[in-house]
Amino acid sequence: VQQASWLLRHAGRALLQTEMSLSASPSWGMPGPTEVSQRVFEKVRKFPYGEVASLLAAVVSILSVVGWFLIMPVLSTDLLKRGLIHSRMPASAADTAKTYVRRESVETVINSYVGNPNLKAYLVVYGPRGAGKSTTVEHSLRDRKGVVYVKVTEALDPAGTFGVLAASTKKLSRPWRAIADTGMKKADQGDLVQLLEAASKDLGRHATTVLDVNTGTSDRVVYKCATFLKELTHDRGVCRGILVLSSSYAVMELPPDRARQEFAHVRPFSAQEACAALDKMLMHRVEATAVRNQIIGLVVNATTFGSDLTKVAGVIPSDDAAASGSEQLDKARAFVTTFEARAHDDVLGVLKVGAVDDKKLRGEPGFHVHRLLLDLLRGDEPVKLVATNYLPNPKDFAQKLRKADEGRHALILDLVDGTVQFGTPAHRRAAEAVVRDRAPPDDGF
Repeated sequence: VQQASWLLRHAGRALLQTEMSLSASPSWGMPGPTEVSQRVFEKVRKFPYGEVASLLAAVVSILSVVGWFLIMPVLSTDLLKRGLIHSRMPASAADTAKTYVRRESVETVINSYVGNPNLKAYLVVYGPRGAGKSTTVEHSLRDRKGVVYVKVTEALDPAGTFGVLAASTKKLSRPWRAIADTGMKKADQGDLVQLLEAASKDLGRHATTVLDVNTGTSDRVVYKCATFLKELTHDRGVCRGILVLSSSYAVMELPPDRARQEFAHVRPFSAQEACAALDKMLMHRVEATAVRNQIIGLVVNATTFGSDLTKVAGVIPSDDAAASGSEQLDKARAFVTTFEARAHDDVLGVLKVGAVDDKKLRGEPGFHVHRLLLDLLRGDEPVKLVATNYLPNPKDFAQKLRKADEGRHALILDLVDGTVQFGTPAHRRAAEAVVRDRAPPDDGF
């Protein structure tokens, strides 16, 4: 019985190696578990049994009744490992559309991290919404095998589950995917650690797990993602781990464990990068170079966020639609006008966050955003929060600011470096207009 069991497992692995396809269906079609089991037994019966052939054949026949349950754990483990080894990052929309603009400093941090086998930490990629965090990570790891990429939603809690490998099995054809799914349902985090160790051994380097947190995911999930990657990268040392946060404010939800965290900050494009990106986006929509350059100048003078550039590129009518250059410029002007009006409202909203009752808070530290805006307008560099007298606790200020400004970009708060700056050129001009005629706040505040 023991030898027959070994034969079944061996045959299952042999079948897996010779007939499983990661990109297409097996040569024998799309069978279910019963057909897979029968195929394995056919392979077993072809093995030379020697003097005990008849006995083994009889035992194999008996085991064939429950043989599927015997070979499934082996196949499941092998399938998941093979899927993990061949898994890659999905192509970013920018790479697919050939509009990606290099972020060399951030890409260098990411590639240095995944290439360092001795670093016992996970990498946190953070920055404001729409700056291009996911796109930059996807591009940086696009040619790397052994990358498990998971979009984390409220429903997916990776800590203590096997769900992070779901992405690695999507390329498997049936019934292999069904076998792998069955294995995941019965597995736990210890199995995941063993799989990552096995995959890393076959790869000759660490596999990489990327958890990309969706906008709107609760703070609880962010914390659990971080502790999950900390266990895999620091405590167990079985993979590289990258956590992509939905916004700059999500840094607040990380465990206070900086010794086990590395950081990569994705900022909005520089003016030069934004011009290059929008030029690529408009290349096939607006062929007239002069018109395209005018559109780029208008838009980049208002915002350099990648998400905003994508929006404006989507509203510009193409030459194929028989749109004239003046019509294309009008659409760009309309976008900028709307954006600048919203920027003005964003700044007013931020000022409300800093509004206080002088009598109630006299002599106590408070938040005075008006003084912060004045300091930002005195130069072009970010302001260090620790060097100011209006933000005694940056994290408390971030919690207040998050409710009013997350996703609006009046200000970009960097809680890792402890700095704050204007989000876009339009928000800076809006701040100038708002505070121009106002007296500075009382220093005795």
